[in-house]
Amino acid sequence: MDNKELLPTKESDRTMSLLDYTLLWAGMTINIVAFSLGAQYYDNGNGLSPWMMILVMMVGYGIVTLFTAMIGDIGTKYGIPFVVYSRAPFGYKGAYIAGIIRAIPGMYWFGFLTWIGANSLNHIIEIILPNYSNLTVILVVFAVLQIINTMYGLKAMAKFDWIAIPCLAVMFGAILVATLNKYHVTIPEIMAIHTKEGFPFAYAVAGIAGGWITMALNGSDLSRQIKHVKGYEQQGFWKRNRYALIGQIVGLMFVGVITMMIGAVAGITTGFWDLNDVILALFKDPLALLACFIVVVFAQWSTNTAANLLPPALVLLNIFPRMKFWMSTVICGTVSMLMMPWKMQMAGGFLVQVQNWISQMLGPIIGILIVDYFIVRKMKLNVVDLYNPHGQYLYHAGYNISALLTLVLAFILGLFCGNYAFFAGLFSSMIFYAFLMKIFTLKKFEQHIGIEVHYTENMKLNEE
Repeated sequence: MDNKELLPTKESDRTMSLLDYTLLWAGMTINIVAFSLGAQYYDNGNGLSPWMMILVMMVGYGIVTLFTAMIGDIGTKYGIPFVVYSRAPFGYKGAYIAGIIRAIPGMYWFGFLTWIGANSLNHIIEIILPNYSNLTVILVVFAVLQIINTMYGLKAMAKFDWIAIPCLAVMFGAILVATLNKYHVTIPEIMAIHTKEGFPFAYAVAGIAGGWITMALNGSDLSRQIKHVKGYEQQGFWKRNRYALIGQIVGLMFVGVITMMIGAVAGITTGFWDLNDVILALFKDPLALLACFIVVVFAQWSTNTAANLLPPALVLLNIFPRMKFWMSTVICGTVSMLMMPWKMQMAGGFLVQVQNWISQMLGPIIGILIVDYFIVRKMKLNVVDLYNPHGQYLYHAGYNISALLTLVLAFILGLFCGNYAFFAGLFSSMIFYAFLMKIFTLKKFEQHIGIEVHYTENMKLNEE
């Protein structure tokens, strides 16, 4: 039996306005990873120049915006989340595999950003109580608060961004001004800096895309909460998804570029990539430090709930449908903390490298989803059977061999393609999946291509 959290959203549940959606994306984009990547891409003069960074960011964020809107169309039209739609290409049980692969990066980033926020909270307590410091306790408390916030859903997260985003805008502005003043540089001087251009272009773009390809996969999880535009049923793809595209262009691309460039300026001048270290290097007044650290906590919180904890929680509900949403949220949050991803960074790890690993891992999945929805099914779904374990998506005992074989082949190919691993895995998965579906799966398993069956609110949940 499917959990109610996985059912198609009702019209009454679509309460997010364009502004809410834009703020949700802006809140997710303004975070320590985006800020830190600016400094790490510069890499003390060994990496990208500021102008090249802007080009890399525009291409990387543009790819994510397009893919998120494409996957988001599933949520716009049918109101179903990623974990449910993945049953179409992977099979009812094969979707578990795709979901688990998707969940791993989300839990990694939840743990990492929680650690960053906990460090900021620890600095706050040290300012108020100079003789007290206990990062472990603070880490647990901060994780619990975010888990509770996630349990109340996307609308609660979007409202939280009304607090976080104005504060973040003020703080980043203050950091930029303080940096320019303290180090006696101007923005034109920063932009004129030359570097060794140490990151290959494809690798650098994959580093940007890799951080957000997770949310591209979950595009329908977010879009299914947006209010429908009038007459959406008869509209084409671009017009039907215009709210999602506008929200992402402003909230992801515009805010993302600004955040990373401020991080680049701070990294070039201070030599630090960690926002906490940058704040300590720039400000000495206790009140200024206190205000900045509070904002850093808000930044991690606004990103972690919607972008990193919600998707893994939905994956777990798909595997264990009788589980309560609050329980899956607690489990995923706990696992995230037990992963202790901050250990890698403390040992000298590089965020750009981590994001490239993620892009290589998830590229084949998003390639499969896009081809399945747009090419194979022509944007027409049998939504009823997506909730029927014995329906057309059963394939071979619940697994679509074409999708699973594609996943393996595309991932292996990426391993041999170095800096182009993400693109090799992405595009090869599209070709492999389309070919295998045509010569094997569609001939053996009837998929009713071109037939659209909608889910109705009075339907009974299917029992396994």
